Amino acid sequence: MYNGDERLIHDGKYLSNTMLDFWKWAYSDILHNMQRGTFAEFIVKCALENIGIQTNEEQASIKPYDLNGPIILSSGKPARIEVKSAAFVQTWDIKHPDRANYNIAPAKMPDETGDYPYLSGRQRNNDIYVFTLYTATDRSENILDLSWWEFYILPTYLIEMDEKLVLQKTISLKTVKSLCPVLSFEQLGDAIQECCKKIPIHEYRIFPSNT
Repeated sequence: MYNGDERLIHDGKYLSNTMLDFWKWAYSDILHNMQRGTFAEFIVKCALENIGIQTNEEQASIKPYDLNGPIILSSGKPARIEVKSAAFVQTWDIKHPDRANYNIAPAKMPDETGDYPYLSGRQRNNDIYVFTLYTATDRSENILDLSWWEFYILPTYLIEMDEKLVLQKTISLKTVKSLCPVLSFEQLGDAIQECCKKIPIHEYRIFPSNT
């Protein structure tokens, strides 16, 4: 991994341009959907590390889930955490900021090599959803201030056991709030760890490929 000090090289000579310059140029707009989602993963990572749970050293871009979490007692394996992000304010105006939705659609299943075959079946490749919400409604607020963020934890098996939710590709913020208590950043790490103690052995539903 890079630390930001590395400089571009041309014709054997170091230029003044650094990786930190690149990160600022490409990824500093955290209100943008893609960057905010990655930032939300980082927040969850920080919450876990604050209670001594080590997770991915870098973003899990090639894994079918976002973060490794605490050990699930029933399986003895690290929890597979999927982080989803929503916000009441974005880089561009949105018509109905209070109608946030989160993606919970089954995704392609990787094979034993980690590849995703063209005709692969689909399932939810995670044990826990962490739904994050940036609640500020004014772009002038500081997105780094975690007091503006809310968090909701929903174990995947509860979706799989619900005959309606299991078939849905998205879940509304309203439904999330009806199923999950709201958590602050200070509560998040402990709540994820507590959730891992209660997840039962469960076979997740496999859907045929629709590609």
